[in-house]
Amino acid sequence: MKREDRSLAEFKQIMADLVQLLRRATSSQTVYLNWVNRTRGQFVLETQSTELPNVMFSDRVMFGQHFLEPYQDQEETKALTVGRDVSQDDLKHYYDFVPVRHLLLIPFRNNGETVAITVIETEQELDQSACEESIASYKNALANVLNTYLELTELYGREEVWEQYEESIEQISPKHHKVAILDKMAVQMQQLLSSGGVTVVLRGMEVWTSVFSTSNSELSLGPGMVLEEKSIAYDALQKGDPQFSIHFNQNPKRLSGNEQKTEGATLAIPLVINGRRHGVILAYDKNPLTFKESTKHQLINLVRVAALSIQVNLGKLPVDKDLFTSDYGNFIPDLWEISLQKELDPESRSEQNCWFGLITIENLRALRSKYRLEELKRIQKEMVKLLNPSRFNSFGYIGFNSDYVFSYLLYGTSEEDHKKWLDGVNSTFNTPIELSDGKRISLDVKYGYVTVHDGFEDIHDIVSQAKKELSVVLNATG
Repeated sequence: MKREDRSLAEFKQIMADLVQLLRRATSSQTVYLNWVNRTRGQFVLETQSTELPNVMFSDRVMFGQHFLEPYQDQEETKALTVGRDVSQDDLKHYYDFVPVRHLLLIPFRNNGETVAITVIETEQELDQSACEESIASYKNALANVLNTYLELTELYGREEVWEQYEESIEQISPKHHKVAILDKMAVQMQQLLSSGGVTVVLRGMEVWTSVFSTSNSELSLGPGMVLEEKSIAYDALQKGDPQFSIHFNQNPKRLSGNEQKTEGATLAIPLVINGRRHGVILAYDKNPLTFKESTKHQLINLVRVAALSIQVNLGKLPVDKDLFTSDYGNFIPDLWEISLQKELDPESRSEQNCWFGLITIENLRALRSKYRLEELKRIQKEMVKLLNPSRFNSFGYIGFNSDYVFSYLLYGTSEEDHKKWLDGVNSTFNTPIELSDGKRISLDVKYGYVTVHDGFEDIHDIVSQAKKELSVVLNATG
């Protein structure tokens, strides 16, 4: 049994013993303690002691169905007489007959509010002066026990939070791949957010874009959203320090004006590796009070530990090299594979539909015979920029599969969203594209794709099916 569970069991036993002792000390027939739950409008039975055979208490009774309702804010001890102040029919814990005639209510107050009421029931009227010392001792003991229990609970809660945090830190290790480190970091951050999520934003295709989130809640940011100015993520990247903001009237935005819901609060934390900002991590929650200073510290530290774990395995990185992309600017396979895996997981799947596809150049043989290797690289780099879904107001991103074969993940609410992007791609490559050196080149682009759904066994099944679709298209035109 956990220490906090043991404390609760001991607390309840002490409460039962106190009520039993109070009944014996006052020579009464029945004594019971009810908590006043104002949130749910209920009197909640904690414990009872009786010498009578016909007593049966309900654990929870709504205010309107309990005789104590008029006394829920009682501040002082109050005596009641059955038949005058309270009806026999209202004492529903007795069946067949009501053997008591007098009640004494003992309120327990905490922080200026009545939180519990102890009721002493007797056949003969209680001599309060004779029982004054016993009642005073009971009230003092009740206060001491409750305060001690609350203190212990808070201490155990704090201790458990930090124990969990230490375990979270241990999950992030340099032995993992840099993308796996980001994923583990996000999962551990999610545990600190009761009604929110975490979104990872990285640079690729020459823009900053969201690549995956930990949760599919209504607050989650969909993949493929591009960073805009006047957002918290932009401020964090510009300043290089964590930025925190509470959202009023849907503002400021976390990442993009395309966000459907922007509420609660957000902490944007730059991912700084070797002195350069390679990403920004957004931690958000519906409840701004989630972001206590200790919680902010833990979230920021998890990102720092992840950054250091990635940095350990890096050599000297060129200053203009994006850490999570190929030489052409499209996202590395480890990244789009983990994003694809999340689409198969009900907990992290995006709310939108997802399409996965492969794109290649059909006239590749002619290009290879005509252009040098450096020019072929420029062609691929330009293709990544032109394929970027954000150019067509679509959501998604381009990944690296192999040289001259690009993968893509596209998100939308209907098939029309996917078609809009494909139409844009076809229109772009219907005319020669212009490279950075001014050369114009005609490219015959072909693609095969699948709609991602629960029917796929795993991501390899999805990729394999997309390859088959691409092969069918190439063979049909070859």
